[in-house]
Amino acid sequence: MKTGECYAKKRSLEGKVAVITGAGSGIGKASVSLFLREGAVCVAADLNYDSVAALQTEYAEFRDRIKPFKVNVADSGEVEAMIDFAVRECGKMDILFNNAGVMDGMLPIDELSDDKWKRVMDINATGVMYACRKAVRYYLERGQGGVILNTASLGGLCGGRAGLAYTASKFAVVGMTKNIAFMYGDVGIRCNAICPGGIQTNIGLGFAKPSERGIKRTQNGMGLMDRLGDPFEIAAAAVFLSCDAATFINGATLTVDGGWSAY
Repeated sequence: MKTGECYAKKRSLEGKVAVITGAGSGIGKASVSLFLREGAVCVAADLNYDSVAALQTEYAEFRDRIKPFKVNVADSGEVEAMIDFAVRECGKMDILFNNAGVMDGMLPIDELSDDKWKRVMDINATGVMYACRKAVRYYLERGQGGVILNTASLGGLCGGRAGLAYTASKFAVVGMTKNIAFMYGDVGIRCNAICPGGIQTNIGLGFAKPSERGIKRTQNGMGLMDRLGDPFEIAAAAVFLSCDAATFINGATLTVDGGWSAY
């Protein structure tokens, strides 16, 4: 595609096949909506299958381009099956959006159990690795490059936005993003990360009883946030990073936080 051609296209993801995890709610659901409107076929994946199956009714005009899939991103076999499903059902995969994630109850290290550490890391970091590994192998085999987009967090760039496990997991996502981008940029594989600030989603704090210390300490910076973002504001960034207008953006961490981190 010649420089500038993509800007004249009516729909920026026309003909693309995207796999989106955590697609049943929040940022993932908003991304499915915008990706569909930009012309993509979407494999909408989530642990809660009913939530993604319901998208075929909610977005009825795009029903034929929505492919629901149940996946536990912490299970390597299920993650590989998800991408195999996309290729089998849609003929290919052009975009992988690793969006699924959980919070950690703002737990500082002295309150963090092995089980809670493992759960957060398995979903937020190891699950992303599983999907990226499968996607890179697929992109290398087909020889046409491809896009990987990861939801990191402002908590993957700063130390005071969450508890230890979430912070570590999102720093890991940022590191994986940059490493993959560098290692495979020469064969047309682009890997970028979105780092949202506070967003109106159902991710919550992650545990029924959050840490009092964690809440108290992280509250110090909350007053600097003008407002919570809308999931569609993150989804719009995801569309841009996935489309041909962003072909020279690779290994980037795009902060989408309304200026919260600018202070």
